[in-house]
Amino acid sequence: MNLKKNIFNAITIILLAALIAGAVLLNNRIKKLETQMSYTSDNTSVILSDVQTMQDDIKSTLEEEASLITDWDISLKSADFTDMTYTVSVSVVPKEYTEDTKTSVFFGTNEIPLELNGIKYTGEATLPLSEDYAGNVTFLFVDGNKRSTEVLDEFEGVTSVFKNVASGILADKPTFDNGSIKLGTDVDVAVMGNDYFDFNSVQLVVASSDTELKTYDIRQLLAENGTDSADSADIDSITSALSRKDDAKKDGSKNDTENDTSDASKEDDGKLHSLEGTVKIEDLIPVTAASNIKIYVKAVSAQGYTFTYDLFDGTVNQDITDFETIADISGGDYTVADPAGSKYEP
Repeated sequence: MNLKKNIFNAITIILLAALIAGAVLLNNRIKKLETQMSYTSDNTSVILSDVQTMQDDIKSTLEEEASLITDWDISLKSADFTDMTYTVSVSVVPKEYTEDTKTSVFFGTNEIPLELNGIKYTGEATLPLSEDYAGNVTFLFVDGNKRSTEVLDEFEGVTSVFKNVASGILADKPTFDNGSIKLGTDVDVAVMGNDYFDFNSVQLVVASSDTELKTYDIRQLLAENGTDSADSADIDSITSALSRKDDAKKDGSKNDTENDTSDASKEDDGKLHSLEGTVKIEDLIPVTAASNIKIYVKAVSAQGYTFTYDLFDGTVNQDITDFETIADISGGDYTVADPAGSKYEP
């Protein structure tokens, strides 16, 4: 009996060992297969990515070869807010043309003939401000009986240069102190040239009706700390820490300014194209009863356009102790004035 039992135990142990060995081998094979599958999947992803890149390159090459145009440009030249129009300069260089080729550009259905100047066909178009013609511009080339057209699908319009040029946030509304409004607040200011404008001045203005009571030169406040404006193509890519505290008294009023965050600007050619920063304004400004007080950012461009963005609008009460009414301008009231003074709200 003992012999049979020992033989049975030995066989059982051998079978268990074989099962364990088989399980280990199976697990190793599974891991090896998983590794191979992962490697295959990675290779497949690389191949698919390469194929997509090749397809994109081929598509781009075919589109370029199929294009009738070597180069083109449509740029804003001026705007007239009285007539609600803007003028653009247009130029195009076709791949093939002769002196007899007639060329024109269509803005929607409005055809503008172009003249050959050197290797370019050039001209101007005056268009309504209500239309930017994004994706709706077509060049027409006529050579004898042959007519060819090309639509500028990538044209995004030019009127967007007037949008969001000036903006700001007033942290706290003014309070009152002995017949004067009292400023003691942080002011965030941002001015962007949109790759078109450069600016002669950027100011924070406190006004009563149409009369400016006090102006603060934002650019100067940021620059007076001994830190030059930084050069950049993107105002969000630079932060320059600036701090200043200056106490001064003039005509019995307190006029303190402190820049306590950052200035970001683009001045790579000596002109101010953009500016962003926060300043602290502390001041007392005498006002009269029932006067309408506005606080706004004002940016004057070298091109003659004036951009304003309202931060506060309130009417003083009869006792000059508070505001009788405060306008809701949480979204900002933004306007642009052309060189003739006509206003436009993009």
